[in-house]
Amino acid sequence: MRRLPVFLVVDVSESMAGDNLRSLQEGMERLIRSLRTDPYALETVHLSVIAFAGRAKTLSPLVELVAFYPPRLPLGSGTSIGGALEHLMNEIDRNIKRSSAEQKGDFRPLVFLMTDGKSTDDMDPALLRWKQNYANRVNLVAVGIGQYADLQGLSNITENMLRIEAATEQEFKRFIDWISASVSSQSRSVSVGEPSKVNLAKTDDSIMKKIDSIAQATAVDEDFVIVSGKCQTNKLPYLMKYEKMQQDVATRDFRVDASFYNLVGVYAAERDFEELSDPRVNARTIHSDALLGAPGCPHCGAPIAFAMCSCGQVFCVKGTGMATCPGCNRDINMSQSEGGFDVTRGRG
Repeated sequence: MRRLPVFLVVDVSESMAGDNLRSLQEGMERLIRSLRTDPYALETVHLSVIAFAGRAKTLSPLVELVAFYPPRLPLGSGTSIGGALEHLMNEIDRNIKRSSAEQKGDFRPLVFLMTDGKSTDDMDPALLRWKQNYANRVNLVAVGIGQYADLQGLSNITENMLRIEAATEQEFKRFIDWISASVSSQSRSVSVGEPSKVNLAKTDDSIMKKIDSIAQATAVDEDFVIVSGKCQTNKLPYLMKYEKMQQDVATRDFRVDASFYNLVGVYAAERDFEELSDPRVNARTIHSDALLGAPGCPHCGAPIAFAMCSCGQVFCVKGTGMATCPGCNRDINMSQSEGGFDVTRGRG
């Protein structure tokens, strides 16, 4: 039986922490439940999940639908879309059966690439390889999640682009239902012949917009600040997420626009955060005075999650007094800072 390979390539970068990642996790389970009710999908669809942040990793290898189990989505630092594309191409080379004189191979793979941000790596080498060897034999659909997804960059990969504004749980469920309907539509199409193009379900105009012209898609930079820390108690990472707000700062003599960032939330991460994080040294910083809101530690409950050692490690403390930095393991006498300080920010 010829297979219809379906790859879900999912952004698990810092900016996805919180509702977006939770919705994707729940969405995968909803997707599988729906596809398993479709006899055409059961007959042909094989699924794989690739997660990417600063690095990419196959969480679930290509497997038939009845044997697929949704993996846990981790978190990482960075948004290396070029690296994700390279990893996808390597997986296609390893797992997709090509047609030969003796037999027909797999149907053209269907890929859903989902991201909420802008690539933090150089995409050009991956794009060159993609356009030369894969673009004409893989159906790739790029989905920008939220208003800050860089559709300009995604347009270089594929002409099949959508942006979703799924602000609520119900809206995200409708988006997942659209993916399920699109996979089902493609599985029906390959069952009666091999279509030259991907057959997507009709978009839900209330939450999705098909991008036919890149003029509709303006990329926005510097919209979020992600600061990562480590729990002093168990040394597990956590992420503090801040969203940009614009505020006028006025004096008697002049008025200027200043950028501040409001706390959105703090999210616990696991030890595999480093595994998917970009290994390059990050020199980008932001002054703490621009970050409004100080959360507690999501791991141990310490009331202060925004303490910093001279080594640059952000970690949690219960208050002033002696503490041990989970980064350099030094004992530090913590005291209240009289002014702000520069802190390393995540790649997004």
